[in-house]
Amino acid sequence: MNQKMGALVLQSAAEFTPAIANQTLADWAGEAIVDVSVAALGEGVGLMSSIARAELTLASGGKRSVIVKVIAQTENVGISKELNFYSNEVNFYRHLADQCPVPVPACLFVDIDPETQDFLLILEDMGDAAAGDQIAGCDSALMEQAFVRAGQLHGRFWDKTTQFDWLRYQNVPELNQFRRDAIFKPGVAPTQEMFPHHFRGNLAEVVTKIGDQFVEIFERAMAGPQTVIHGDYRIDNMLLPIVDGQTEIVAVDWQNTTGGKGPHDLAYFASQSCEPEIRAAKEMEALKIYHEILIDEGVKGYSFDQCVEDYRLNLLITMITPIAICGTLDAGNERGVSLGEVILVRSLDALEVMDCAALLD
Repeated sequence: MNQKMGALVLQSAAEFTPAIANQTLADWAGEAIVDVSVAALGEGVGLMSSIARAELTLASGGKRSVIVKVIAQTENVGISKELNFYSNEVNFYRHLADQCPVPVPACLFVDIDPETQDFLLILEDMGDAAAGDQIAGCDSALMEQAFVRAGQLHGRFWDKTTQFDWLRYQNVPELNQFRRDAIFKPGVAPTQEMFPHHFRGNLAEVVTKIGDQFVEIFERAMAGPQTVIHGDYRIDNMLLPIVDGQTEIVAVDWQNTTGGKGPHDLAYFASQSCEPEIRAAKEMEALKIYHEILIDEGVKGYSFDQCVEDYRLNLLITMITPIAICGTLDAGNERGVSLGEVILVRSLDALEVMDCAALLD
């Protein structure tokens, strides 16, 4: 535990003791917390934070539970801090969560050490049954709802990001070069060697060109009015409770909350969380619904044709995720291999169907 400069933060969720629980959750619990049992959640690939469920025993004998999130317990902690993931999420819950039109878990406590980015985030527990699964994907109704929710988020903050002086932006030249040189280009050859059968036609050449032109494509994809984007908008970062008989999206993991171009979230979701036949059949209709929501929210000077082009450009740059995963896979990590292959197949199909190669030089 670290309370330097007044920050109440933990190095590990295992440090979440009854004393810390009482210090942070006294008002919420309404009575003393006499015992805490912590169990890790989210075992798998690419965790940029450590997440656990804390089962609380109250003085009356009652039981309650919360979700505790702290820094990663892996080598990912360094890059997470370098990319400001922890401060991004803390700032989202401090400054934007109550304005966000997308449902999010209630934040019960949040604090961060501004020097180290060690943090403590405590959220309401919405249960395991509601968790989305990226490998399983989604149906067309959920895809449409994801576009609707994104439209509400992007429309709310369209061209208003300068109101938030803490907000960082996706389009940063040095970061774009880092993405190209340290992540995308080194991952292309290993990905093609591991999954050569998925690079049909000219897709191998297309993906290589994306790496070569990544900085220029990224700047084109992010050009124009900025809005608040989730930045990691995929079904694994959604809880899906049933509300009034309908599945509802509750978005979690706001670590990549930044200023950016709205269709980035759409491309990320559609190309990596939807099976090809569902995406291809639904994406133009869903894009029209998204664009109509933007107009209803007061967005002006943004045509549907421009929206489609931005979507296609962002399909190119969101290829970085399957390339990053597949290019560094541990063959012994079965879920990692499955997830990498699934999102690679979906992303390559999206490039092909939407003729994204035509946008390359």
